[in-house]
Amino acid sequence: MAILGSNIIQNNGSGSGNVPQTNRARTYRTGNTTLSLREGQVLKGVVSDVHGNKITLDLGEGASFTGELEDASNYSIGQKAGFRVAGLEDNRIVLKAYGDNYLLGMDDTVDQALEEAGLPKTDRNLDIVQSLLENGRSISKESIMNAIKLTAKFPTAEPSTIITMDRLNMAMTETSVKQFEQYKNSSHQLLYKMDSLTDSIGDMLTSIGEKVPRLASQVGTELIRLALDAAPSLEESTLMHERTLPGDVEVPTFFDAEGNPIPTETLLELEGEGIILAGADGKPVPLEDALKMLADAGVETQAANGATEAAEGELTAAGLTEDEAAAVSSAEEETAEASGEGTFSRMRNLFSNLSDSAAGAIRSAVAKSGMAEDFRTPFIHEQVGYSLSPEERESFASLLKDYPISDELKKAVADGTATNRELLTELQKQLPKMSDELSGKLIASRAFQAVVKSQFTSNWTLSPEEMKEDGAMQRVYDKMSQQFGALEHFSETALGKDLFQELSGTAKDMSQNLDFMKTLNEAFQYIQLPIKLQNQNAHGDLYVMTRKDNLRKNPNKLKAVLHLEMDHLGTLDIHITRENTAVTAAFYTDKQETEALFSRNMDMLRDAINEQGFAFQGTMNPKEKDVDIVKDFLSSEAPVGDMKRYSFDLRA
Repeated sequence: MAILGSNIIQNNGSGSGNVPQTNRARTYRTGNTTLSLREGQVLKGVVSDVHGNKITLDLGEGASFTGELEDASNYSIGQKAGFRVAGLEDNRIVLKAYGDNYLLGMDDTVDQALEEAGLPKTDRNLDIVQSLLENGRSISKESIMNAIKLTAKFPTAEPSTIITMDRLNMAMTETSVKQFEQYKNSSHQLLYKMDSLTDSIGDMLTSIGEKVPRLASQVGTELIRLALDAAPSLEESTLMHERTLPGDVEVPTFFDAEGNPIPTETLLELEGEGIILAGADGKPVPLEDALKMLADAGVETQAANGATEAAEGELTAAGLTEDEAAAVSSAEEETAEASGEGTFSRMRNLFSNLSDSAAGAIRSAVAKSGMAEDFRTPFIHEQVGYSLSPEERESFASLLKDYPISDELKKAVADGTATNRELLTELQKQLPKMSDELSGKLIASRAFQAVVKSQFTSNWTLSPEEMKEDGAMQRVYDKMSQQFGALEHFSETALGKDLFQELSGTAKDMSQNLDFMKTLNEAFQYIQLPIKLQNQNAHGDLYVMTRKDNLRKNPNKLKAVLHLEMDHLGTLDIHITRENTAVTAAFYTDKQETEALFSRNMDMLRDAINEQGFAFQGTMNPKEKDVDIVKDFLSSEAPVGDMKRYSFDLRA
């Protein structure tokens, strides 16, 4: 009978001497090896599987056995450990821990697993076993062989991607695997892909303008139409409102399908998706856009009051008093929040309250520090002055002298006060009237392309103020999805065939990115935040670490990580825990200047937030690692606050 003397120590129960002969040996067959076990015997090996209270120990040379251990869950796959045989009854092997447990190095564990399985130590096999360990999977021969077969279906993907997706029960296609790898490797940021997409648009416009100017008018007009197919941002609406003198605001009129004007009061009471009206120019206007245009004209309060009164009126008609109706409405909102549907809304409200109370303090601190002092601009993102430098505006204004647009608009372009929307709207009207030479020269100009790029980017980003609005994130993602899809087929639509594969491919990848994010959110609560700050655009990731089932049990307790990447402050991770009105925030930064700035002003931030009714505690810490969507978010309920790399722990 083959017994591995190097791994098996026979003793009398005290750790030395021989096992009493009265203990009858039992024989167990494992693979091609026979094991003879006695009660009191001590065995050492590598844990190859843990399932409930059962633990499998590899003894080397193909020998292994599975026993029962009360605290089996305390052990990790790949861990080297010793056990005493406590009982051998009814074909059960009962074990107890023996001696100090220790960990093999990752390389040793992987090598030993492949040797035991009789498999070659190729780079891919090594990666597969390592990925199994990292995902808490068994490293038995059967498990390794199954993983090899699974990863062979996607030969260009990293084994860790396939094994992690399999653990998470995620559907695997070429597209989903590609997107998962982008998320795992932190190459998923929509904001940075927006630059690639708009650069591709610029390349297309340059090629057409210089090589086939006869198509410039058609392509330019269609592209502007697509860029303007979005409601003005909050900042743009505010700017346009400020430009209009009191009493000069014209309330827009909308018409039904028969051309009859719709009274404003009736319009405010309309509800439902997909309602299309007609504007004064006869063009279709979605109800949502019509209501926003009315709000811009100063009837926003009327709309809000009308909706509230209508909702409470329905409840009152059902036999409830006004107070009871209001209470029911509040209860319904709380139910939606507790179900998980309102989680992002809760986090948005929390961030809004914190940012509102702390905004003045932070602005004051940044101003005193001198950071970003040279980067301030008097223009909003939607103005030509933000899109173009003074020199570029001067050059563009000179180019526009030959174009049929008003002198007033040309002057506003030169001084930067014109909005991108104002300029593009006028050019859209005039392009069909231009000669091929003029239209080709226009769309090939760098300034025109920068304005178009800025308009698209504005459509796909949100300012902190806009993020406070209900449904704002959903609206911007819907707009992204619509416009990414349109740009994917733009060349084919505008020119009759797909001439620009780069534009089409980038837009397709971004559409797939959005679709994959929806897939992630079926189980996990995560969203990208393309943020429009005063002087820059910033990428953000919001990870709601509280799982949906836990949120249902305790809707007033949330954990979240906000990951931001900014030009001047660098990378910043904010770990926030809220329980009722108690809020704890831990800030992590990789930039010493940012750490010093926050540390100096943490008391000011704390006082400002406490004044809003929160019990706030904040700490500033050096950033030691990035938020890892696989290890920290998808794998478990990640702890908030500790950003150090986890120790080598292989449990599922």
